[in-house]
Amino acid sequence: MKPKYTSLRGVRDILPDELRNWRIIEDKARELFRRYNYREIETPIIEPAEMFVRTVGEESDIVRKEMYIFKDRGDRLVALRPEGTAPVVRAFLENNLYIPGRVAKFYYIGDMFRYDRPQAGRQREFHQIGIEALGESSYILDVEVIMLLLEFLEELGLADTILLLNSVGCPNCRPEYSKALREFFIPNSSELCEDCNVRLENNPLRILDCKVEGCKEIVAKAPSIIDYLCDDCRTHFENVRSVLDSLGIRYVLDTRLVRGLDYYTKTTFEVTVSGLDLSIGGGGRYDGLIKDLGGPDLPGIGFAIGMERLFNVLKDKNLLLKEEEVPDYFVIYDSTLVTKAIILSRLLRYKGFIVEMSYTAKSLKSQLKEADRSKAKKAIIMREDLLVDNKVILKDMTTGEQEEVGLDKLEVSLIGQRI
Repeated sequence: MKPKYTSLRGVRDILPDELRNWRIIEDKARELFRRYNYREIETPIIEPAEMFVRTVGEESDIVRKEMYIFKDRGDRLVALRPEGTAPVVRAFLENNLYIPGRVAKFYYIGDMFRYDRPQAGRQREFHQIGIEALGESSYILDVEVIMLLLEFLEELGLADTILLLNSVGCPNCRPEYSKALREFFIPNSSELCEDCNVRLENNPLRILDCKVEGCKEIVAKAPSIIDYLCDDCRTHFENVRSVLDSLGIRYVLDTRLVRGLDYYTKTTFEVTVSGLDLSIGGGGRYDGLIKDLGGPDLPGIGFAIGMERLFNVLKDKNLLLKEEEVPDYFVIYDSTLVTKAIILSRLLRYKGFIVEMSYTAKSLKSQLKEADRSKAKKAIIMREDLLVDNKVILKDMTTGEQEEVGLDKLEVSLIGQRI
C-alpha cells in the first residue's frame, strides 16, 4: 500500500512496539529524578529566537546552521527549541520559581529540533531527557548531577559507560585561553576547515568541538585549558575530581571537551559507551546563563540525554523488551450475547487485563481464528448454555487445552450487572 503522503526528511514515526520501550525509559527517569527531588516541567516547543541566539551563541553551529527560525503571523521571530536548558531557565524566571536559599530542581522530557544531516541516532526532530538544578554553585552539586546521570544509565542496564570530564573555565580565565588558542591555530589556519576559520575569528573554543578529522588532528596538539584556569575554577574542578575519586567513580580527563553551547562554565562532562564513538548524554555548569536572561546572578548545572541514541545503544546491547504486548484474553461469544461480552470485557479491563474481542457477529470458529491472529494468551468462550450456570470455556491459545470454569475463577461475575 503506497501512501499519498510520507513524513518529511529528518522526522519519523515512533511505532507502538518501540514507543512501549520509550515509555519504560521515561518512567525509570521520572522515578529516579523524583528520588533526587527533581520536579517535571514542560516548556513550549516554540520560543523567541533571540533567546537561543543569546544563550547558545551567535557563532555556534546550532544558531548558524541548524536552528529552525521563522516569523509567525505577528511578525515575531520565533524558533523551534533546539535544546532544553534555556527554555527551563526562561520559565524559572517568568514564573518566579526562585526561592532564596533553595536549589530549584527540574527535569523535562520532550522533543527538540535542529536542521541537521539525518543519520543513525540523529534526526531533525529528536528527543531529550534532561535535568536542571538552579541556584547553587557548590562542587558537591556537580558531583551529584554526574552521579544522577550515571545512576540512570546503570538502572537501564548500561554498565560499560565512560565518563569524560573537563572544565571550560569562566569569563575571568577563558579570554587568556582563547588568546592562546588563537595564537596556536593561526599558523595552522590553512589546514582548518572553512567553519573553523570563522570560529578562529569569533570564538576559537568552538574549534575544539569540530568533528572534521583534519581539524581534530590539529586540535589534539592545542594548548590545554587546564593550564589556564583561574584559582577559583581550578579549586572547583579539583574538588569535583577529588570527590569523584573518593566515590570510586572513574572518569577520563578530556581537556578538549567544551560541549556545543556557549553558556557552559567550569565543569563539563559527557558519557559515552565502551566501543562506541558517540555521546549519549552530557552537560555542565552554566553560571552566567540566568543573569544573561535577565534574572539574578544565580548559578546552574544540568545534563541532557539523547533518547534516539540511548534507545539505539540499549537495542544493540539487547536491553530492551522484545516481547510483543498481546491480549491476556480474547472474548468470544454467541451472537445473542453481545452485551454480556462487552460487560465481561469491561470487567476484566477493570482488573487490569488486556482484553480484545470480535466486533462483528461471526461464528465461534471465525472468532477463534481472530483470537489466534491477535496472539492472545487465552480465549474466553461465552455460550448461552454455560452462562446459565455462570460458566465459560477458558482456552489456552498456546497449548489448545480448554476447560469449563466459573466466572468467579476469573474474579468477575455478570450477576447484578445491568444487561
